[in-house]
Amino acid sequence: MLPSNVTDDGAYLPVCLPCHWNGICTEADQSPADSSLPIPLSDLDGYEWSVIRRELSSASGILPGNPSTGISDTIRWDCLDLYWQYFHPHFPVVHRPSFLPTKPSPLLASAMAAIGSQYDGRPDAKLYSLTLLEIATKLLRRRDSITSRSRLADLQTVFLLEVLSKYCARRVEVEMSARFRSLFASLDQARRSLATDPLAVFRTLRKDRTSEDVYRAHKFWLEHETRRRILQASMVLDLQQVILFEQPATIVQHDRPRRNNPGLRTAISLPCSEELWEISSIEAWVEMASDPAFYKPRCARTDISTPGTPLDYFQIQVSLANMQDTSLDTILPQKDQCNQSASRITFNFHAREMSRNTPIRQLLVVSGESWIMGKKLENEGEFHDAKKNLRVWVESNLESRIALWHALRLIRGCAKFRPSDSTNTGLSVSFQDTQMLHEPWVFYLAALVCWAYGVSIWKSLEGTGPLSGATSAASEPLSNLSRTSSLSSVHPALLDSHEAAYSMREFLHLTNVEKPENLIQVDPHTFGQVHGLLEMIRLHKIGEFLGGLMNDAERVLYRLVEGRSRLSHF
Repeated sequence: MLPSNVTDDGAYLPVCLPCHWNGICTEADQSPADSSLPIPLSDLDGYEWSVIRRELSSASGILPGNPSTGISDTIRWDCLDLYWQYFHPHFPVVHRPSFLPTKPSPLLASAMAAIGSQYDGRPDAKLYSLTLLEIATKLLRRRDSITSRSRLADLQTVFLLEVLSKYCARRVEVEMSARFRSLFASLDQARRSLATDPLAVFRTLRKDRTSEDVYRAHKFWLEHETRRRILQASMVLDLQQVILFEQPATIVQHDRPRRNNPGLRTAISLPCSEELWEISSIEAWVEMASDPAFYKPRCARTDISTPGTPLDYFQIQVSLANMQDTSLDTILPQKDQCNQSASRITFNFHAREMSRNTPIRQLLVVSGESWIMGKKLENEGEFHDAKKNLRVWVESNLESRIALWHALRLIRGCAKFRPSDSTNTGLSVSFQDTQMLHEPWVFYLAALVCWAYGVSIWKSLEGTGPLSGATSAASEPLSNLSRTSSLSSVHPALLDSHEAAYSMREFLHLTNVEKPENLIQVDPHTFGQVHGLLEMIRLHKIGEFLGGLMNDAERVLYRLVEGRSRLSHF
């Protein structure tokens, strides 16, 4: 049964203990005693729920929710609590207080549970997440086109599945899907209407307003604010793909529009504050929305550093999507540098600057030995050009040192070293988790930047060619890259864990300089001692994830640490 967490005032409270719900009932299944269970919003929801339940029950590898019956949970509702706790702060596009009282669609609940399961500790959690992702994506393909005018649950489902598929799909899917591009374009075309203040209806209410008037104003605010948030979250996600994968932007912004259209690229103010978005009762919402000092529309292009109420994490991400050259000092006042939000912003800042100064595609092509994103290059000449250009990038010093400096700052800010036993003879490493789905990919890029810079410096110092034992381009290790299994392909440890941790700590210590230009003062031989760092990132940040993207990343790092790659010196 669904946990009794819907209060009298309609607020949805988090479930503290793991609770499993075996299904969303249809109207025919529901008795008066079951009135606390959500009912599907439409016949389509009922059909999709039956498909989700049937597909999950026949999926292999998923543990039963009730071992005595062998029946697997359809929706693991405790995974929704993990969704709210870990993912929701990054992309708050679902209104939590009204989620369960408004009877969520099965497809949306499945997307949220699939994301939440990424943070679950059960042995089948990642497989459960992947299975739900594939079922929901398959159902979504059968839908008609989803636009800015579609119901909120469908817009939210498209966005959430897009985020999850970018990093956790069975096959590598770095390109935006057609359904997401269509929805994003539709929302972008609706900018002029979405630019309207979501509280516009509420502000027109008279003092003698009725409860029905307030309800309608709240409903308009919720609908309007949610659609705006989905558009703004899509902007953040799209920019993330541009920066971290060198993908083309979905929406091309022209500096000089071809026609004079006053509605073209209309600016939209920042999303409302986290306090207003998360407030439970309508009465409290009315009180907060009535305070002009508390809620004023804030321009996404000018307010990030102005004095006043601090921006929350999502507001800052939207601001950065509109002002991409903002410095870290501007984003993070000194007093805010200790909280979780600040650590995520700092991580994303270093990831952005590292990626901006790195030829990512060429780095992936070279490290993958002509394989990139699960595919082999058709043109061998592009592979040789990539090697040449990557050497030029390292030798240019400026961009490569900036990228390396930010990669090192990013890793150093998350890595924590401690003695592994009471005698202090061993050392272990752990990583602070930002809970962001793109975090493992960023660590992978950072590791490759350290590797590329290091091996190129070693080549210039030693004047040697490829290491002995190198394999050919057609060898078995390389052909493995074409496989994108849903199961983890993590290889065994190659280095002693204590020695790798000591090596990584020493490498990070010796390269810890104040500015990128100071890296020239570091002993060049130091940059070649990167294998411990690669091994620790492979085992602790990459190997535990499923899906094609992380499987390929793990294989590449394994070969680089092992030394069998023919590109140990490129």
